[in-house]
Amino acid sequence: MGWVAPETVRRRHGEQLESALLAAGWDELVETGYSRLTMESVAVRARTSEAVLYRRWANKDELVLAAMRRHRDDHPITVPDTGSLRGDLLGYLTSASEALAGFFAIAAAAAISGLSASTGASPGQVRDRIIGDRLLSRDMYTRAHARGEIDLTRLPGAVLEMPFQLMRHDLLLNLAPLRPARIRSIVDDLFLPLVQPVSGVKHLTTAPENQPRPTSGDLFRSMRWAQRKRIEEWSRTRDLTFEQALVLGYLERQPGVIQRDVAEMSYTTPANVSLLLKGLERRGLVERRTEGGRKRVYATPAGIDLVTGLDAVLAEAEELVFAPLDRDERAGLERLVDKINAHLAGGS
Repeated sequence: MGWVAPETVRRRHGEQLESALLAAGWDELVETGYSRLTMESVAVRARTSEAVLYRRWANKDELVLAAMRRHRDDHPITVPDTGSLRGDLLGYLTSASEALAGFFAIAAAAAISGLSASTGASPGQVRDRIIGDRLLSRDMYTRAHARGEIDLTRLPGAVLEMPFQLMRHDLLLNLAPLRPARIRSIVDDLFLPLVQPVSGVKHLTTAPENQPRPTSGDLFRSMRWAQRKRIEEWSRTRDLTFEQALVLGYLERQPGVIQRDVAEMSYTTPANVSLLLKGLERRGLVERRTEGGRKRVYATPAGIDLVTGLDAVLAEAEELVFAPLDRDERAGLERLVDKINAHLAGGS
């Protein structure tokens, strides 16, 4: 039997091929940015030819838009069913905000780099082609109507869209997840008074003792944001964001990690980390080196110098949250949190 060269790339067809091409387009967009992305670079990443791409998309703009839409569709946001409209909205806006922050950052960077100009569409039209009305979840409204919380026959669509439009506005403006206090304000101060019966509005505005008690999740988020506020104050004095300061501190302790490690440490998406590292590179605070075939990230001496004192601020922020607890109470809380973490680790 004659020798047959091993097949290096399995031939792909139809939907499998298109999915691979769009995944390569998204990865190239995240790692290199819109301005440096080319049909050739996507073809190389997908291990195919440019002709294969051009048979499906006329130019890189159409490919980028298609890759964004596919990434969006492949990462749907679960709509919670908590038994109340308020609970559903708080849960959905929190999940959507955290899930979409990186996506919006990549979309905004592409628009700024010339995507909207190249397509001949306005930024709003590009936004609609990428996002459309996917943020609006009507299921929670249908359930709330069935429970008698709202009357859908009397509520215009513009009112029902308001929470999602406000979230989208904040995401595009800040390119970061909404804070818990902002989400509660959208739901409790702006939206529910518009859609609930008069008695419901009075319940929200004049009887705070009857309002739903904060959940455990609300309490944990409040503690996290109290810590974050103190760290942000310190970071601003060094012209850093909260995320930049934490990443530089991590790189000081763990030099030479890969980008995925940074994403896992910061509980964010690879897209967000890629943008963050590019910004730090431009300031000469980090550098990426190829070692052993992998790109590794290091803080430069300037970056390390900039975050000198961060450990003390982290300790101060922790003390700010736990100051009301004595030693035994702190030990008890640590045991409870350890129990939660053990459960999460066991289920992962």
